[in-house]
Amino acid sequence: MFVQASYKLSIRSLFLVFSSLCLIGPVSAQRGSLGPDSGDAGTGGNNSIVGNVYFPSGPRVDKPIRVRLYTMTRGDMTTMTDDNGVFSFRRLAAGTYTVVIDNEKEFEPVNEQVNIIQPNRGGINSPEQIVTVQIRLKLRATSASPPGVLNADFANVPRRALDFYNAALELSQAGNSEAAIEKLKQAISEYSGFMLAFNELGVQYLRLGQLGKANESLRSALKIAPEAFTPLLNHGIVLALLRQFDEAVRELRRALNNKEQSAMGHYYLGQALANLSRFDEAEEHLLRSLALGGDEVKDAHKFLGAIYNERGDSQRAIAEFETYLSLAPIAKDAEQVRQIIRQLRGSNRRSPTTPPK
Repeated sequence: MFVQASYKLSIRSLFLVFSSLCLIGPVSAQRGSLGPDSGDAGTGGNNSIVGNVYFPSGPRVDKPIRVRLYTMTRGDMTTMTDDNGVFSFRRLAAGTYTVVIDNEKEFEPVNEQVNIIQPNRGGINSPEQIVTVQIRLKLRATSASPPGVLNADFANVPRRALDFYNAALELSQAGNSEAAIEKLKQAISEYSGFMLAFNELGVQYLRLGQLGKANESLRSALKIAPEAFTPLLNHGIVLALLRQFDEAVRELRRALNNKEQSAMGHYYLGQALANLSRFDEAEEHLLRSLALGGDEVKDAHKFLGAIYNERGDSQRAIAEFETYLSLAPIAKDAEQVRQIIRQLRGSNRRSPTTPPK
């Protein structure tokens, strides 16, 4: 009697490999995907500058922001960010450019230099270069409460507290979480109702792996603003890291009630549901995250692969793992994913669908 062999990696072992949760936030890169086309003629080349603009509190800007590209000899070009804070300038020749944001009353001016360098290939067309810039806006230090889109978050924040907060953000961008934490504590000492400072404090503690303190800080932020999206999302992530998955799901659903179009919200909710073995719901949210965020949430492909593997659909699992590797070929876990693919393929070869005669 022929017995069909079966092989299925444990869903738990796969999630132990993949569940390295991280916070939403700007990540520096040298290449990226193009955003909206401004339609400008450019400067006569085939290169592009694409950027992402973030509020001081972390999320991408969700209102139009005017962005200007300054050149010394070819004039200026102007475009607007889209609903996801993305902008782009296309058809650029090699040279030095400056990305400028200087028309926002509540934010400090931005001047970001970008160099596009193309080698001379003796008449052969050089390949297109896409240079990506990440811009985190900084609030103006004024005696009056900052107006505009962030008014609810910064209403009544004293200037000294705001100065400490902005200093903390700069230290965070430089990778110095310990110093950022001290500045945030000073900001909170100046103004105990500073929700965004508590949120950022939670972010910094999480980066240091101090989950208990991160949880405490984010709870403090939510006591001040119970329905604020960013601390809800971050709190859901911390709860998942603490393996409190039921609580994480509740918090992440609250975040998505606030901002349903959040790719990251769906991504982390999908992870938490998968860890509860609620695979149909997890699949729905992971697919939604990819539809909204694309390559920004490429790790969703790994979790979908794990879900399909758990269902016994090794072909779909392999396809998702391979998609992830095509997007992140040198990721820290890339070799682990390749090993899983080899194991799944080996299992398929050992499992014929019909017995030999």
